[in-house]
Amino acid sequence: MDQSEGPLIPEHTRQASMAALGLLFYSFLMFTLPFLAFFGVQRILRDCFDIDGFVNIGWSVLAVVVTVNAIILAYAYKAYHEPEYDDEGNEITPEDCKKED
Repeated sequence: MDQSEGPLIPEHTRQASMAALGLLFYSFLMFTLPFLAFFGVQRILRDCFDIDGFVNIGWSVLAVVVTVNAIILAYAYKAYHEPEYDDEGNEITPEDCKKED
C-alpha cells in the first residue's frame, strides 16, 4: 500500500477512540476502587485497630466518598488539559486563538 495517501486511521477517529478509551479507564476505576476502599478500610479498622460497628462503617463510607471524588477530579483534570483540535484534526494552540482576535 502506498503511504503517500496518509495514515491508515484518520486523526479524528484516533482522537475519538482515545476519548472512549479514557472514559472506559475511568469507568473501570469508578467501579473497582470504591469497593477496594470500602472493604480495605473496613478490614484494616477491624483487624488492626479492633474497631467495629457504626464507626467502622462510617470511616469506610468516608473512604469511598474520598476515592470517588479523587477519581472525578483526576478525570476533570485530564479533560481540562487535553489539547483541542479543529475540524481538520489540527491541534489548536493558544497562539492560534490570539491570531483570531
